Amino acid sequence: MTKSPLILPSDPAFYELPPPPGSEPKPSLEERLSELAVEEESQAPDEDVPPPVPGSCDSHVQVFPDRTRFPVAVDEEDGPPLHPVDAYIRLRGRLRLERAVVVQSDPHGFDHRALLDALEQLGPEKTRGVAAIGPSVSDGELRDLDAAGCVAARFQMREERRRIGWLETDRIAARVHDLVNWDVDLEMDGRFLMEVEDRIRSWPGRVVLDHVGCFLGPVSDRDPGFRALLRLIDADKVWVKLSGPEESDPQHPRYPHVERLARMLIRFAPERLVWGSNWPRLVGTDPIKDRLRPDERQLLTLLDQWCEDESLRDRILIDNATALWRFPAPEKQASVAG
Repeated sequence: MTKSPLILPSDPAFYELPPPPGSEPKPSLEERLSELAVEEESQAPDEDVPPPVPGSCDSHVQVFPDRTRFPVAVDEEDGPPLHPVDAYIRLRGRLRLERAVVVQSDPHGFDHRALLDALEQLGPEKTRGVAAIGPSVSDGELRDLDAAGCVAARFQMREERRRIGWLETDRIAARVHDLVNWDVDLEMDGRFLMEVEDRIRSWPGRVVLDHVGCFLGPVSDRDPGFRALLRLIDADKVWVKLSGPEESDPQHPRYPHVERLARMLIRFAPERLVWGSNWPRLVGTDPIKDRLRPDERQLLTLLDQWCEDESLRDRILIDNATALWRFPAPEKQASVAG
């Protein structure tokens, strides 16, 4: 075998050689995320997906569209990468879900333009919204949000920098209920629910807790926060989203800490539960690792395992969501002739 002649950097032909393997510049973060998104979509072409199950609902979705049109808050410039509505539409098709509830993202603060755009694109007959409401909101904005399909005010009380005062939550909960008949969507560390149990009971309307109660640490069925959750459910005050297990449990893909709580809630009050994908599920500081978490289809499989019964699963995905988010009763699937 003849050995190729050595070409030194001093020879002009050296710069005509192809680059050695591994010397190519590393792709940018956005390029890597785009490649992952293309890979995800290629796994299930849209044309091969059966039609959605009538009435099935994803109760927790956030969107992150083009920042030039929908800028994030000043302190969120390093926020999550692009996750536009059309990407979620493709995911919803693969999951065979018909309806969705879009929750105002934290990086957008009280600016609801991205939320309103998502509601318009997804369609008012199949979509509801949860708006982040601050003390300075006007009656006109509340009515506009209500007309666009919003049905609840979101209180983010989990992170200090995003909170409004608890006294303000009392006023806002009463105001949105009286003006537009909204409920409240609350995210907080469930370990401290007992400290605000009486306050939550005092709010008019229903209260929906995110992410299986969002217990940011292991708890037992005798933990004061979990016992407060059970009392609030028993009082017909609180509903719970079976969503975002990755928010409080790093042990994917089974999320044993969340699984134990979810199974207890399903046995205790299945009629007060809904399911949400928490798409795009960006909870860490590394977007690549976030994208490598179990996908939303696996989360639906977990719901199957937690319920242990198909009728319970359908109740959570369809019947409960229809009642909570004020959708019309779904059309029954046409029977297939034998």
